[in-house]
Amino acid sequence: MASKMYDRAWLEDCLRRLAGEIVNNRTPSSAKALIGLRTRGAILADRLGELIRGEQGLELPLGYLDATFYRDDLGQGAGLKAVKPSEINFNINNRDIILVDDVISTGRSIRAAMGAIFDYGRPSSIRLCVMIDRGGRELPVQPDFLGARIEVPRGGFIRLKLHEIDPQGDAVYVVGPGEPEP
Repeated sequence: MASKMYDRAWLEDCLRRLAGEIVNNRTPSSAKALIGLRTRGAILADRLGELIRGEQGLELPLGYLDATFYRDDLGQGAGLKAVKPSEINFNINNRDIILVDDVISTGRSIRAAMGAIFDYGRPSSIRLCVMIDRGGRELPVQPDFLGARIEVPRGGFIRLKLHEIDPQGDAVYVVGPGEPEP
């Protein structure tokens, strides 16, 4: 059975901490923008944007990205769920892009997202914000802003559930090899 590692309160605290780190990190806030990777990363980017607006009084541009067609495993049928439109309605040139996703493992989704971002322009930097780093990297991609690191056994995975789309509400589960989804 999947193990519940974190609950709603942890997720809220973690997002509040990450929002503060994003605002207080090296670049002036006027040069920053959030881009959430569809689907869960987009929801998390929305939440981060709301926290930054509410607690810091800053309005960061916010966009959403579906990098499905940039994946290097597309020919093998990976990632072919419902493709959603990308929505980046601001100029990304010379901006510090904070790319938001739920879980990082191999780094391949983030590599695909970076390729897609460069089709929109040339940001001054792209930095990564993820809730969970589950290990297993295949590419040299590391988060700049991190909620938690959870090592997962080979064949296992992490599921971050969000109340906007999941009946379980906000929670993080570790699913072992052969275990059913929570």
